[in-house]
Amino acid sequence: MQKLNNITAGLACLALSAGVMAQGVTDDEVVLGTSTALSGPAALWGVAASQAAQIRFDMANENGGVHGRQIRVVLEDHQYQVPIHVKAMNKLLNLDKVFATFNVLGTPMNLATADTQFAQNVPMLFPMTTAKSVQEPENDLKITFGSSYYNQIRFAVGNFLATGKTSACVMYQDTAYGAEVLEAVTDEVAEHSGVSLVSSFAHKPTDTEFVGAMVGFKGAGCDLIVFGTIIRDTITGYATARKLGITADVVVTQAGFDTMVAGFPGGITEGLYAASVGEAVYCDSAPASAQAFCDAYKAKHGTDPGISGQLGYTAADLVVAGLENAGADLTVDSLMDGLEAISNHQDTFGRIGWSYGADDHRGTQVVVISQVQGGKWVSLGQVTL
Repeated sequence: MQKLNNITAGLACLALSAGVMAQGVTDDEVVLGTSTALSGPAALWGVAASQAAQIRFDMANENGGVHGRQIRVVLEDHQYQVPIHVKAMNKLLNLDKVFATFNVLGTPMNLATADTQFAQNVPMLFPMTTAKSVQEPENDLKITFGSSYYNQIRFAVGNFLATGKTSACVMYQDTAYGAEVLEAVTDEVAEHSGVSLVSSFAHKPTDTEFVGAMVGFKGAGCDLIVFGTIIRDTITGYATARKLGITADVVVTQAGFDTMVAGFPGGITEGLYAASVGEAVYCDSAPASAQAFCDAYKAKHGTDPGISGQLGYTAADLVVAGLENAGADLTVDSLMDGLEAISNHQDTFGRIGWSYGADDHRGTQVVVISQVQGGKWVSLGQVTL
């Protein structure tokens, strides 16, 4: 009898495990969850990325879904605030019972809830951050895309220092994201003799005034300024620097790399540099492979998607590829195997061939240097790390 009880208990545990693995999946639907900024200082990233991803999922759904399953996304607004994000993730994981999270925006947000979702066997798919602190350490349930902010900035700063720059300054958000940018500059400067990090300034993501920071940078004699900023603080910080007569080169990470930044009225971001995971693609000159998306986005939302939209669409496209590779018997294991099987998956925008593997959940590592010229981002060159 004891042996029979042990077998029964074992079968019950297996059934429970299978239930957890299959949450958010039925014969005709798979449910993904996104906690992002639909309002607040990072809303441009959250709104455009979510809208663009939905267009890719709609395309799949209109063609019968993936292995007969429609993709449904439950969307929550965290306003770029960690406490709100924690509540949103609790809802997604425990009430909505999503199969996986997707496109969750923000370095501090992803760090705050990663352990919780992994403990519940819920995969983290393509978080909308390229922070090294989110990418590392790799996890069987986590798959990201793009070069890290750390690597982007080290590559960019190294290139600027090679041209004779000697005095670096950093303006960064007082978050895990900003700390990574400061770390990258500090580490790169240490590799070059005769170069100093002469000033740094931390600010809240919601701050909108940077005169004090830029006055300090001007007094410090910076000839290179690195921004660990997003959209609004990139635009305002750069415009303030130029109004104060600061002529130093300024470079921002992927987080500040959007068409809205480059095309801001009045040309106030002209000359700004960025280090990013890919080139900026504009719909009026996009390859034929991107036209269906560009047309669908503009028809639905009245504007071109911008870079945040392009990244959101790319992430969704990779999710669809992973689901297709996973096969009809969809489990957490088959999904992760399907994502690992992605090899040289061609970017819709003609930029990158995405590849993953059992020992590589970070994907293709490209860093592109671009500059705002004539209100558009123009690629100056790239490297694969």
